[in-house]
Amino acid sequence: MEELNNNVATEQEQGQEQEVKTFTQAEVLKLIQSESDKRVSEALKTQQKKFEKELNKQKSLVGLDEQARLKAEQEQRISDLQEELSKYKLANTKAEISKVLNNRGLDANLVDFVVTSEDTDECLEKIETLDKIFKAMLKKEIDSRLKSNSPKNSIGLDSNITKEQFQKMSLAEQSALAKNNKTLYDELIKR
Repeated sequence: MEELNNNVATEQEQGQEQEVKTFTQAEVLKLIQSESDKRVSEALKTQQKKFEKELNKQKSLVGLDEQARLKAEQEQRISDLQEELSKYKLANTKAEISKVLNNRGLDANLVDFVVTSEDTDECLEKIETLDKIFKAMLKKEIDSRLKSNSPKNSIGLDSNITKEQFQKMSLAEQSALAKNNKTLYDELIKR
């Protein structure tokens, strides 16, 4: 079989270098087949669950008289409609909560972690807690980074410097004062 080289370029973070992978035609076909098998398996599992559910419904109706069968079918329809309504409410809650997350500056992908029920108030409480935790963590990280590389506070070069402040200054700060404000420097040396 003739080898066909397919180049797949994957850009790394910040676009620095590109990693090039070479696949043979057989490898590419194998990857495609593997992915399609996964999708078919998922579809079959979903279809089998639906089939088993319908089969269980029909088994429960076997042996019932006409009136009992109608009543059971109605109850099943009501149950199905309630399930659909629940899914609809959950989807609406997710959409609403997603907007709230965006408005608060949080990633909308967090909606699946926040929305665990149809209760919007409960979800809003979770968002509030998540927001507080996130902001506290962010503040802590910012503070730790600011503390680690913070420059020394320098005293202004105005005429309000006292003799004590001048004596606490480093030699570099004193020489900067001498350069920028010679008269003040001379006064502080005399005092």
